[in-house]
Amino acid sequence: MLRAEGIIKTYGDLKVLKGVELEVKAQEIVSIVGASGAGKSTLLHILGTLDKPTEGEIWLNDQNISTLKANALADFRNKHIGFIFQFHNLLPEFTALENVSIPAWLNPDVSKEEIEERAVKLLKMLGLEHRINHNSAQLSGGEQQRVSVARSLINQPSIIFADEPSGNLDSKNANDLHELFFQLREEMNQTFVIVTHNEELANMTDRKLVMEDGKIITSES
Repeated sequence: MLRAEGIIKTYGDLKVLKGVELEVKAQEIVSIVGASGAGKSTLLHILGTLDKPTEGEIWLNDQNISTLKANALADFRNKHIGFIFQFHNLLPEFTALENVSIPAWLNPDVSKEEIEERAVKLLKMLGLEHRINHNSAQLSGGEQQRVSVARSLINQPSIIFADEPSGNLDSKNANDLHELFFQLREEMNQTFVIVTHNEELANMTDRKLVMEDGKIITSES
């Protein structure tokens, strides 16, 4: 599903990524681990098209997305890629339902009624049926992160990239979130690439990619 070839990223004289190669299969859950500064988040942002590589190519669903212009890339990203971050980035004045719906509002091919129906279904699936019309500021940290997971799923993406998704949660909510990823893989055939410092989560995943000094040095199943 996802293939990265010869990914190099430099900032001035600093080479952050040094020829990264990787492949991710459909419905696979892959973690990326390593010390701070190893290049994990930079790689994730490039794979998710939030940043461009200095050299190399990214292929998703047999399409070379490295060649897309800015507007086409933004449209592709919104339709095919979901994101979960350490901080949920919800809009506090919006309800859970509205926060989940925002990415889908950018798609003119989907009606408001269909978006709302899809958002409600996701929130119910994630155990938030009693929070649908609450503003995000009224939700607990674990609930807010579940809303952000629902938001990442609203456009039925091919793949979800998660950057330290449980890094801001207590152990119980972190464990619940980790189990949710595997539930979504089983129930929605979802694919995940997750950057994490959480060893428990990394060891649960199908493969653990270990980064060091801008390279993937090992791949552990």
